[in-house]
Amino acid sequence: MDKTVIAQTVADEIRAAKDCMAAAMNNLTGAYGKAYGRCMSDLHYACYHLASALLASKGIAANSHEAVQKLLALHFVKPAALPRDTTAKLNDLMDKRHVADYRPYIQIGAEDLAGFRPWIVGFVRGVLKLLGKSAPAAEAIALRRAVDDFEKIRLE
Repeated sequence: MDKTVIAQTVADEIRAAKDCMAAAMNNLTGAYGKAYGRCMSDLHYACYHLASALLASKGIAANSHEAVQKLLALHFVKPAALPRDTTAKLNDLMDKRHVADYRPYIQIGAEDLAGFRPWIVGFVRGVLKLLGKSAPAAEAIALRRAVDDFEKIRLE
């Protein structure tokens, strides 16, 4: 990937992550009540897009969720730029997304979100820190604000 493509891909992925985070917040605070399953799905995609942005910042393209996890482990977890539990947590989050999207008879509740919240907040902040100036400022600020709000929201 050339530098222009890298910069555009990072910007697109950060924007997508911000949009997913906003949707997650709407599913927790919207006028129609709390939709925990939809929120969990949106949070998964926010993290997926952030992971994709981080890979793209190094010129690495992944074509599946599994490839994103494997490449993230190889290029960021193994060298200790991200915590050791990153890929396991992303996998757990993807499993919850599958439940939310395809198994409506299995309830996802506030306790499920509460269990993931500290990791998601740390992951978003950690990736934004690693991206530094390669993340578009306005989108990064909006994403930081959304994750700060997510950290503070009452889940019950």
